[in-house]
Amino acid sequence: MLNLCRQTAVVEMDDSPPNQKNELRPNDWLNLEPNLAVGAGIIALLSLIAYWPSLGGGFVWDDLILVAKNPLVTGESSLSNIWFAGDFSLSTVAMWMEWLVFGKNPTGYRVVNLLLHIGSALMIWGILARLDFRAAWFKALIFVLHPTCVASVAWISELKNTLSLPLFLASVWFFLKTETPSAPPSHSTKNPIVAYLTSIACFLLALMAKTSTVMLPVFFLLIAWWQRGRIAKRDVLKSVPHFALAFAFGLMSVWYQTHQAIRAVIPQQENLLERLLTAAMAIWFYLWKIIFPINLSMIYPRWEISSITPLTLLPLFSLVAVAVGLWLARHKRPVARASLFTLAAFVIALFPVLGFFDMYFMIFSRVSDHLAYLPCATLLPLVASAVFLLKNARIRLLVAVMMVCPLLILTFQRAKVFHSDESLWRDTVAKNPNAWNAHNNLACNLAERGQLDDAINHFAVSLELNPKNAGAQQNYAKGLVMKGKFSEAEPHFRAALELKPDDADTHVSYADAFASNRRLAEAIEHYRAALDIKPDVKTRLRLAPLLAATGRTEDAIQEFRAVLKEQPDSVEALNNLAWILATCAEPKLRNGEEAVGYADKAWKLTGGKEATMLGTLGAAYAEAGQFTNAIMAAQQAIELAQASGNSGFARMNQQLQQLYRSGRAYHEKPRTSPATNTTPTR
Repeated sequence: MLNLCRQTAVVEMDDSPPNQKNELRPNDWLNLEPNLAVGAGIIALLSLIAYWPSLGGGFVWDDLILVAKNPLVTGESSLSNIWFAGDFSLSTVAMWMEWLVFGKNPTGYRVVNLLLHIGSALMIWGILARLDFRAAWFKALIFVLHPTCVASVAWISELKNTLSLPLFLASVWFFLKTETPSAPPSHSTKNPIVAYLTSIACFLLALMAKTSTVMLPVFFLLIAWWQRGRIAKRDVLKSVPHFALAFAFGLMSVWYQTHQAIRAVIPQQENLLERLLTAAMAIWFYLWKIIFPINLSMIYPRWEISSITPLTLLPLFSLVAVAVGLWLARHKRPVARASLFTLAAFVIALFPVLGFFDMYFMIFSRVSDHLAYLPCATLLPLVASAVFLLKNARIRLLVAVMMVCPLLILTFQRAKVFHSDESLWRDTVAKNPNAWNAHNNLACNLAERGQLDDAINHFAVSLELNPKNAGAQQNYAKGLVMKGKFSEAEPHFRAALELKPDDADTHVSYADAFASNRRLAEAIEHYRAALDIKPDVKTRLRLAPLLAATGRTEDAIQEFRAVLKEQPDSVEALNNLAWILATCAEPKLRNGEEAVGYADKAWKLTGGKEATMLGTLGAAYAEAGQFTNAIMAAQQAIELAQASGNSGFARMNQQLQQLYRSGRAYHEKPRTSPATNTTPTR
């Protein structure tokens, strides 16, 4: 391992290659590399302070979906077939492991992200020191405290970022240990082949964590140029396995984004030239936000290029001009060479997310803080190097402190925003009022809190900004239904289904609305449509009672049996199926013994303390001819119902008990609804 207890020499201009260095000046504290334990402790402590407001926060945006609906958690996939099912399979496995430990406690997930972030900072320190960059520890500190990283570290879903970066850096580290014999002795390794193979393995894992790491082999060639001023044939050959992996995973990611994540959605319609222009705009945007990390937002305004004008060409031409200027000055000024190296690394890291390839997030915005996490690790060393343009060591130290403190404060403030879903979307709407998805998500939070009027207003704004948002159409309709405005909600349900006819959730929501308005035939139709698209236990549990209520008892029985096939311990299905088998109007469908089995299991699963289950068990005993047991079960149901204050249920079981005493079982009248005449589940 590299000895980090070293002093980096000072040159007139920052970050020159080796052999261009002077001796360390007295009192130049900024250039002292601290002991590994001390440096790591300071980085960890300041990181903990900066991210403290977010550590106790909840799930935001799609966090809970990615965790609780992880295919490994839901059982849709297994470890044997998950690895190439998406473009972040290793992250999926990692989230599953976190679920096993933390469950629905978000703090654990947030802590893991922070620890990985700190680990990346320590690896940046080591790599920069190995490449002979001055004050490597200070530059790592700038990275770990930078506010643009909050969108990756405090957003649980971006475990993809925080996991892929240390693997990416590990691949770089081990690749550097396989340098040519001309490398300094301190950089050599006794096992270059092992280091080389480890580099390939780490890159493979990084790609499986997140495929935006595909540009790593290009970094290797850039590093070779930095170290020796040229790219040799040997450098290219060493990178061939990495290029092969990058090519394979790049194709897989493009396919996955197109056919799985995006599908029918068209995130971009620009031609290649227009995409090149928007990419140049994005590069300047990220440069600005990293140098001046203020007014950060979860969703930035989405710019469009409607025509090619001198103004739209300016970002591209200015970027080319800067690159050419640095290239021409690379031999005369060491700082120009270092700047060219860093700028090239930054653009290379950004390339996969600049819009040349379609990705789902481009629907919302062309840029995002979380997309710049890896590029930040390449650019921030140059930003931190700005202090070395100052000649006076004390002033440099003062300026460095003045850089660290604001970053710490800004990250602390940004971490507060990620404490809750509502605070995140309120912040986003305040900074970007045209963020239609932010209005939709904020409205969902407000609706869950019972603030329906405010929620409906934000849904309306979201639809005004983007009428083609099927999710907002559905949500707006659901909000109107909750306000008792079904007639106003119907057009929005229909609009949602026109936009996404194969969306099972919309069919279920529409069916729920029909059911609440006693339009049972339409409700059944949409529940059926939802099940055709996506079989689901919850939908079957909604559908089955409606089938029974409309006289389709046999169909209802089939639905309850389908539920129990997937979830044998579903108390709701056990109880309702037992009630139907014991009390339905059609003699050929009744089965007392089977009803007793289901009812007894439901009663035991609830601990024998539920009056509802005892009422059903009593009816089942009566149908089976076990009237003594039926009377006893009804009596227990009466006592439990009275104890809980449910006098109506107690009276109903008193009537049933009298029926059982006369040696008769209870049977429903034809076409009566279980919702009104059965013992409902809880």
